[in-house]
Amino acid sequence: MSENNRILVGIDGGEGGRAAIAYAAAEAGLDDADLWLMHVSLSEPADVIHPYPWLSQDSRNSGMQVLRKAADEAATYVGADHVSGTLLEGRTVPGLVHAAAKARLVVLGDDRKHGLEHIVTGSITHRVAGHAPVPVVVVPSDWSGEQPARRVVVAVKDCESSAGLIAQGLRHAADRDAELVVIHAWQLDTVYDDMTLSHLDVTEWEKSARRALDEGLGRARRREPRASGVEVSVDVRHGQPARVIVNAAANADLLVIGRRRHSFPLGRLGSTGRALLRESRCPVEIQPPVPDVITIDDLVLEHEGRIEKAEEAPAL
Repeated sequence: MSENNRILVGIDGGEGGRAAIAYAAAEAGLDDADLWLMHVSLSEPADVIHPYPWLSQDSRNSGMQVLRKAADEAATYVGADHVSGTLLEGRTVPGLVHAAAKARLVVLGDDRKHGLEHIVTGSITHRVAGHAPVPVVVVPSDWSGEQPARRVVVAVKDCESSAGLIAQGLRHAADRDAELVVIHAWQLDTVYDDMTLSHLDVTEWEKSARRALDEGLGRARRREPRASGVEVSVDVRHGQPARVIVNAAANADLLVIGRRRHSFPLGRLGSTGRALLRESRCPVEIQPPVPDVITIDDLVLEHEGRIEKAEEAPAL
């Protein structure tokens, strides 16, 4: 099993874990990846002497039972040779984030059937998605990929630096033989949003955003030539971002979003991102801060005070 091409799946024994396995298996089938199942069993701190040590063994036995059941299920999708499992004792979030560095993707299930359980699982998914060094997909427990919509949605916050995130969406759309929708939802950060809009040229504002997205799409397409046939639509809407994006992705196979770029150490998940994980009806992929795409065609040269587009790379 190659560490360079495996998908880490967090297992908790619930329906969310089953949905995560199904999604991860479909992803693994795209490039013959392996599934790495992990169940994190909370352990006592090292300096605590537990008066009932048999409880720790019970916890291990329970965790192994959860893993075996999940491994059997995963094997029905990808074969037993492509499945491994790890029982990790410790805290769930640090354990998964640390293990994520040895995988190309993390997939977590989100069980929304029970309110109290969702408070716990939601907290875990938010924190793992906000700190993992690789993309994280959060799959609703009631998700099913049996009837794909052939539609991928990319939600962009920073239009000027959108090419990297759009390129991710193009790859997903090409893999799924799907259309791509690039959406930017905006709302002024003030309770006087509507009043302020009356004094602004909203049409020009939205045209500027669309121009930036179109330019980002052009750079992304040059980076992903195999996605040249993907049909793409660009949508700029005024409205509460989380609500607009959830509605746009209501009939999608995947929603792709990015973490905040300018937060230490690897960005973090903002309030809109957390709301999307809570409300989205399709899987949500959270990308770590993606560098913008710059190709040789985008370079410019300064010549005697004038800015000129570079026509070709200089000969070496």
